[in-house]
Amino acid sequence: MAYNIAVVNSSSFGQVFTEHWQELEKIGTVKRFMLPTDIDGKSLAEKLHGFNIIIASVTPFFNKDFFDNKDETLLISRHGIGFNNVDIEEAKKHSTQVAIVPQKVERNSVAENELANLMALVRRVVPSSERERAGRYQDRAQFMGNQFSGKAFGVIGCGNIGSRVAELFSVFGGPVLVNDPHPAVEPEWFTNNNVERVDLDTLLSRCDYISLNASLDDSSLHMINADALKHLKKGAYICNNARGALVVEDAISDAIESGQLSGYASDAMEVEPVKANHPFLKNDRIQLTPHTSAYTYECLHGMGEKCVDDVKKIVAGKRPVRELTHTLDD
Repeated sequence: MAYNIAVVNSSSFGQVFTEHWQELEKIGTVKRFMLPTDIDGKSLAEKLHGFNIIIASVTPFFNKDFFDNKDETLLISRHGIGFNNVDIEEAKKHSTQVAIVPQKVERNSVAENELANLMALVRRVVPSSERERAGRYQDRAQFMGNQFSGKAFGVIGCGNIGSRVAELFSVFGGPVLVNDPHPAVEPEWFTNNNVERVDLDTLLSRCDYISLNASLDDSSLHMINADALKHLKKGAYICNNARGALVVEDAISDAIESGQLSGYASDAMEVEPVKANHPFLKNDRIQLTPHTSAYTYECLHGMGEKCVDDVKKIVAGKRPVRELTHTLDD
Protein backbone atom coordinates (compact mmCIF):
# COMPACT_ATOMS: atom_id res chain seq x y z
CA MET A 1 0.00 0.00 0.00
CA ALA A 2 1.16 3.53 -0.78
CA TYR A 3 1.06 5.91 2.16
CA ASN A 4 0.30 9.58 1.58
CA ILE A 5 0.62 11.67 4.72
CA ALA A 6 -1.03 15.07 5.18
CA VAL A 7 0.15 17.41 7.93
CA VAL A 8 -2.84 19.69 8.41
CA ASN A 9 -2.73 23.16 10.00
CA SER A 10 0.32 22.39 12.10
CA SER A 11 2.91 25.12 11.70
CA SER A 12 5.30 23.37 14.07
CA PHE A 13 5.40 19.67 13.18
CA GLY A 14 8.64 18.92 11.34
CA GLN A 15 9.82 22.52 11.51
CA VAL A 16 11.93 22.62 14.66
CA PHE A 17 12.62 18.89 14.68
CA THR A 18 13.12 18.19 11.00
CA GLU A 19 13.99 14.57 11.73
CA HIS A 20 10.30 13.89 12.35
CA TRP A 21 9.43 14.98 8.81
CA GLN A 22 12.32 12.97 7.44
CA GLU A 23 11.12 9.86 9.27
CA LEU A 24 7.74 10.19 7.60
CA GLU A 25 9.33 10.68 4.18
CA LYS A 26 10.86 7.21 4.58
CA ILE A 27 7.30 5.86 4.79
CA GLY A 28 5.55 7.81 2.04
CA THR A 29 4.73 11.14 0.47
CA VAL A 30 4.38 13.96 3.00
CA LYS A 31 2.68 17.30 2.33
CA ARG A 32 1.77 20.20 4.60
CA PHE A 33 -1.67 21.80 4.25
CA MET A 34 -2.59 25.14 5.82
CA LEU A 35 -6.36 25.34 5.42
CA PRO A 36 -9.06 27.74 6.66
CA THR A 37 -9.94 26.87 10.23
CA ASP A 38 -13.65 26.89 9.38
CA ILE A 39 -13.43 24.88 6.15
CA ASP A 40 -16.50 22.68 5.70
CA GLY A 41 -16.19 18.91 5.94
CA LYS A 42 -16.86 18.17 2.27
CA SER A 43 -14.28 20.72 1.08
CA LEU A 44 -11.79 19.38 3.60
CA ALA A 45 -12.31 15.85 2.26
CA GLU A 46 -11.73 17.09 -1.28
CA LYS A 47 -8.52 18.89 -0.28
CA LEU A 48 -7.19 15.77 1.40
CA HIS A 49 -8.31 13.30 -1.27
CA GLY A 50 -5.72 10.56 -1.68
CA PHE A 51 -4.10 11.14 1.71
CA ASN A 52 -4.72 8.13 3.92
CA ILE A 53 -2.79 9.33 6.98
CA ILE A 54 -3.43 12.71 8.60
CA ILE A 55 -1.44 14.51 11.27
CA ALA A 56 -3.87 17.12 12.56
CA SER A 57 -3.63 20.28 14.60
CA VAL A 58 -6.42 21.77 16.72
CA THR A 59 -8.23 22.82 13.51
CA PRO A 60 -10.00 22.16 11.17
CA PHE A 61 -12.93 19.95 12.15
CA PHE A 62 -13.05 16.38 10.94
CA ASN A 63 -16.82 15.96 11.17
CA LYS A 64 -19.48 13.71 9.64
CA ASP A 65 -19.41 15.55 6.32
CA PHE A 66 -15.67 15.01 6.15
CA PHE A 67 -15.86 11.27 6.75
CA ASP A 68 -18.90 10.82 4.45
CA ASN A 69 -16.98 12.43 1.57
CA LYS A 70 -13.45 11.22 2.29
CA ASP A 71 -11.74 8.30 0.60
CA GLU A 72 -9.94 5.82 2.84
CA THR A 73 -8.34 7.38 5.92
CA LEU A 74 -6.36 4.96 8.05
CA LEU A 75 -5.27 7.33 10.80
CA ILE A 76 -5.81 10.79 12.23
CA SER A 77 -2.94 11.47 14.61
CA ARG A 78 -3.51 14.61 16.65
CA HIS A 79 -0.44 16.77 17.11
CA GLY A 80 -1.78 17.63 20.57
CA ILE A 81 -3.74 16.22 23.48
CA GLY A 82 -7.27 17.29 22.59
CA PHE A 83 -9.61 15.54 20.17
CA ASN A 84 -12.67 17.80 20.18
CA ASN A 85 -12.12 18.61 16.48
CA VAL A 86 -12.56 14.96 15.47
CA ASP A 87 -15.96 13.24 15.39
CA ILE A 88 -14.89 10.02 17.09
CA GLU A 89 -18.09 8.12 16.33
CA GLU A 90 -17.90 8.93 12.62
CA ALA A 91 -14.22 7.98 12.57
CA LYS A 92 -15.16 4.61 14.07
CA LYS A 93 -17.86 4.05 11.44
CA HIS A 94 -15.29 4.66 8.71
CA SER A 95 -12.62 2.44 10.30
CA THR A 96 -10.32 5.40 10.94
CA GLN A 97 -8.00 5.15 13.93
CA VAL A 98 -7.68 8.36 15.99
CA ALA A 99 -4.77 8.95 18.35
CA ILE A 100 -3.73 11.80 20.60
CA VAL A 101 -0.51 12.74 22.34
CA PRO A 102 -0.37 11.44 25.93
CA GLN A 103 -1.24 14.24 28.29
CA LYS A 104 1.99 13.95 30.24
CA VAL A 105 3.88 15.21 27.17
CA GLU A 106 2.24 18.64 27.42
CA ARG A 107 1.65 18.76 31.17
CA ASN A 108 4.55 20.86 32.39
CA SER A 109 4.87 23.09 29.32
CA VAL A 110 1.22 24.13 29.27
CA ALA A 111 0.90 24.50 33.05
CA GLU A 112 4.08 26.57 33.30
CA ASN A 113 2.89 28.81 30.47
CA GLU A 114 -0.42 29.30 32.25
CA LEU A 115 1.47 30.67 35.23
CA ALA A 116 3.80 32.73 33.02
CA ASN A 117 0.90 34.32 31.14
CA LEU A 118 -1.02 35.05 34.31
CA MET A 119 1.97 36.66 36.01
CA ALA A 120 2.72 38.72 32.90
CA LEU A 121 -0.89 39.92 32.83
CA VAL A 122 -1.07 40.82 36.51
CA ARG A 123 2.32 42.56 36.55
CA ARG A 124 1.56 44.24 33.19
CA VAL A 125 4.81 43.00 31.71
CA VAL A 126 3.91 43.44 28.03
CA PRO A 127 2.61 47.04 28.06
CA SER A 128 5.36 48.24 30.41
CA SER A 129 8.01 46.60 28.24
CA GLU A 130 6.57 48.26 25.17
CA ARG A 131 6.67 51.64 26.93
CA GLU A 132 10.32 51.12 27.85
CA ARG A 133 11.08 50.19 24.26
CA ALA A 134 9.48 53.46 23.20
CA GLY A 135 11.73 55.44 25.54
CA ARG A 136 8.94 56.24 28.00
CA TYR A 137 10.63 55.30 31.28
CA GLN A 138 8.76 58.10 33.02
CA ASP A 139 5.47 56.23 32.50
CA ARG A 140 6.44 53.36 34.80
CA ALA A 141 4.07 54.40 37.62
CA GLN A 142 1.16 53.57 35.29
CA PHE A 143 1.95 49.87 35.46
CA MET A 144 0.94 48.93 38.96
CA GLY A 145 0.21 45.25 39.52
CA ASN A 146 -0.60 42.90 42.35
CA GLN A 147 1.44 40.31 44.19
CA PHE A 148 0.66 36.61 44.23
CA SER A 149 1.84 35.64 47.70
CA GLY A 150 -1.02 34.86 50.05
CA LYS A 151 -3.77 35.32 47.46
CA ALA A 152 -6.50 32.79 46.65
CA PHE A 153 -6.17 30.70 43.48
CA GLY A 154 -8.78 28.79 41.53
CA VAL A 155 -8.44 26.08 38.90
CA ILE A 156 -11.44 25.14 36.76
CA GLY A 157 -10.79 21.70 35.33
CA CYS A 158 -8.59 19.36 37.36
CA GLY A 159 -7.21 17.04 34.73
CA ASN A 160 -3.63 16.41 33.77
CA ILE A 161 -2.73 20.07 33.20
CA GLY A 162 -5.14 21.67 35.66
CA SER A 163 -3.77 19.56 38.49
CA ARG A 164 -0.25 20.73 37.66
CA VAL A 165 -1.39 24.36 37.61
CA ALA A 166 -2.87 23.85 41.08
CA GLU A 167 0.43 22.41 42.28
CA LEU A 168 2.30 25.43 40.92
CA PHE A 169 -0.18 27.83 42.53
CA SER A 170 0.44 26.24 45.91
CA VAL A 171 3.96 27.71 46.11
CA PHE A 172 2.47 31.15 46.81
CA GLY A 173 1.10 30.06 50.16
CA GLY A 174 -2.54 30.98 49.63
CA PRO A 175 -5.58 28.71 49.39
CA VAL A 176 -6.01 26.74 46.14
CA LEU A 177 -9.55 25.84 45.09
CA VAL A 178 -10.53 23.43 42.33
CA ASN A 179 -13.79 22.94 40.48
CA ASP A 180 -14.30 19.81 38.41
CA PRO A 181 -17.22 17.35 38.45
CA HIS A 182 -14.87 14.51 37.53
CA PRO A 183 -11.30 15.36 38.59
CA ALA A 184 -8.63 13.15 37.05
CA VAL A 185 -6.68 12.80 40.28
CA GLU A 186 -6.83 10.44 43.22
CA PRO A 187 -8.69 11.66 46.34
CA GLU A 188 -5.46 11.84 48.33
CA TRP A 189 -4.07 14.34 45.80
CA PHE A 190 -6.34 17.02 47.29
CA THR A 191 -5.04 16.34 50.80
CA ASN A 192 -1.41 16.02 49.79
CA ASN A 193 -1.49 19.34 47.92
CA ASN A 194 -3.76 21.19 50.37
CA VAL A 195 -6.34 21.78 47.64
CA GLU A 196 -10.03 22.34 48.34
CA ARG A 197 -12.73 21.09 45.96
CA VAL A 198 -15.65 23.52 45.58
CA ASP A 199 -18.53 24.39 43.27
CA LEU A 200 -18.02 26.90 40.47
CA ASP A 201 -19.79 29.84 42.11
CA THR A 202 -17.74 29.43 45.29
CA LEU A 203 -14.51 29.34 43.31
CA LEU A 204 -15.42 32.44 41.32
CA SER A 205 -16.44 34.37 44.42
CA ARG A 206 -13.36 33.55 46.51
CA CYS A 207 -10.41 33.53 44.13
CA ASP A 208 -8.14 36.38 43.10
CA TYR A 209 -6.54 34.42 40.26
CA ILE A 210 -8.37 31.82 38.18
CA SER A 211 -7.01 29.36 35.65
CA LEU A 212 -9.27 27.77 33.02
CA ASN A 213 -8.17 24.22 32.26
CA ALA A 214 -11.45 22.45 31.50
CA SER A 215 -11.88 20.31 28.42
CA LEU A 216 -14.42 21.61 25.90
CA ASP A 217 -17.73 19.78 25.62
CA ASP A 218 -21.44 20.58 25.72
CA SER A 219 -21.34 21.09 29.50
CA SER A 220 -18.38 23.49 29.47
CA LEU A 221 -19.11 25.47 26.30
CA HIS A 222 -19.32 29.18 27.26
CA MET A 223 -19.28 28.27 30.96
CA ILE A 224 -17.70 31.64 31.81
CA ASN A 225 -20.58 33.81 30.66
CA ALA A 226 -22.28 36.95 31.93
CA ASP A 227 -24.18 35.06 34.64
CA ALA A 228 -21.05 33.29 35.88
CA LEU A 229 -19.07 36.52 35.95
CA LYS A 230 -21.66 38.06 38.29
CA HIS A 231 -20.29 35.69 40.94
CA LEU A 232 -16.69 36.70 40.28
CA LYS A 233 -14.72 38.30 43.08
CA LYS A 234 -14.41 41.94 42.07
CA GLY A 235 -10.99 42.64 40.60
CA ALA A 236 -10.05 39.01 39.91
CA TYR A 237 -7.93 37.87 36.96
CA ILE A 238 -8.63 34.95 34.62
CA CYS A 239 -6.16 33.03 32.46
CA ASN A 240 -7.26 30.57 29.77
CA ASN A 241 -4.79 28.16 28.18
CA ALA A 242 -7.41 25.52 27.40
CA ARG A 243 -10.06 26.37 24.79
CA GLY A 244 -11.33 29.78 23.74
CA ALA A 245 -14.94 28.64 23.66
CA LEU A 246 -14.96 28.13 27.43
CA VAL A 247 -15.73 31.85 27.70
CA VAL A 248 -18.20 34.25 26.12
CA GLU A 249 -15.90 36.89 24.70
CA ASP A 250 -18.39 39.77 24.90
CA ALA A 251 -19.02 38.95 28.56
CA ILE A 252 -15.27 39.08 29.25
CA SER A 253 -15.04 42.53 27.64
CA ASP A 254 -18.05 43.79 29.59
CA ALA A 255 -16.67 42.48 32.90
CA ILE A 256 -13.35 44.25 32.30
CA GLU A 257 -15.11 47.48 31.40
CA SER A 258 -17.19 47.36 34.58
CA GLY A 259 -14.15 46.56 36.74
CA GLN A 260 -15.54 43.20 37.85
CA LEU A 261 -12.65 41.52 36.02
CA SER A 262 -9.22 43.15 36.24
CA GLY A 263 -7.68 41.29 33.31
CA TYR A 264 -7.89 38.29 31.01
CA ALA A 265 -5.01 36.34 29.46
CA SER A 266 -5.72 33.72 26.83
CA ASP A 267 -3.62 31.42 24.70
CA ALA A 268 -6.71 30.03 22.94
CA MET A 269 -9.55 31.78 21.17
CA GLU A 270 -12.88 30.50 19.91
CA VAL A 271 -11.90 31.43 16.36
CA GLU A 272 -8.24 31.16 15.39
CA PRO A 273 -6.32 32.91 14.06
CA VAL A 274 -7.64 36.07 15.69
CA LYS A 275 -8.70 38.75 13.23
CA ALA A 276 -6.84 42.06 13.41
CA ASN A 277 -10.02 43.96 14.30
CA HIS A 278 -10.94 41.77 17.26
CA PRO A 279 -11.83 43.99 20.26
CA PHE A 280 -9.59 41.94 22.57
CA LEU A 281 -6.55 43.22 20.67
CA LYS A 282 -7.51 46.80 21.47
CA ASN A 283 -7.86 46.29 25.21
CA ASP A 284 -4.66 46.65 27.26
CA ARG A 285 -6.24 44.61 30.05
CA ILE A 286 -6.42 41.60 27.74
CA GLN A 287 -3.30 39.64 26.80
CA LEU A 288 -3.44 37.21 23.88
CA THR A 289 -0.83 34.73 22.70
CA PRO A 290 -1.17 32.60 19.53
CA HIS A 291 -1.81 29.14 21.03
CA THR A 292 1.82 28.64 22.04
CA SER A 293 1.47 26.96 25.44
CA ALA A 294 2.96 23.73 24.12
CA TYR A 295 5.79 25.53 22.35
CA THR A 296 8.76 24.36 24.32
CA TYR A 297 11.50 22.29 22.75
CA GLU A 298 10.82 19.46 25.16
CA CYS A 299 7.09 19.37 24.47
CA LEU A 300 7.25 19.72 20.68
CA HIS A 301 9.85 16.98 20.50
CA GLY A 302 7.62 14.63 22.48
CA MET A 303 4.55 15.51 20.39
CA GLY A 304 6.40 14.92 17.13
CA GLU A 305 7.84 11.63 18.35
CA LYS A 306 4.35 10.41 19.24
CA CYS A 307 2.88 11.31 15.82
CA VAL A 308 5.73 9.54 14.01
CA ASP A 309 5.23 6.50 16.24
CA ASP A 310 1.48 6.50 15.44
CA VAL A 311 2.24 6.38 11.72
CA LYS A 312 4.83 3.64 12.10
CA LYS A 313 2.38 1.51 14.07
CA ILE A 314 -0.35 1.89 11.44
CA VAL A 315 2.10 0.91 8.69
CA ALA A 316 3.10 -2.13 10.74
CA GLY A 317 -0.53 -3.16 11.16
CA LYS A 318 -0.64 -2.23 14.82
CA ARG A 319 -2.81 0.17 16.79
CA PRO A 320 -1.32 3.48 17.92
CA VAL A 321 -0.87 3.95 21.64
CA ARG A 322 -3.84 5.84 23.12
CA GLU A 323 -5.92 5.38 19.99
CA LEU A 324 -9.51 6.44 20.55
CA THR A 325 -11.45 4.35 18.05
CA HIS A 326 -11.53 0.80 16.90
CA THR A 327 -12.17 -0.76 13.52
CA LEU A 328 -15.65 -1.99 12.76
CA ASP A 329 -14.37 -5.56 12.94
CA ASP A 330 -13.61 -5.26 16.68
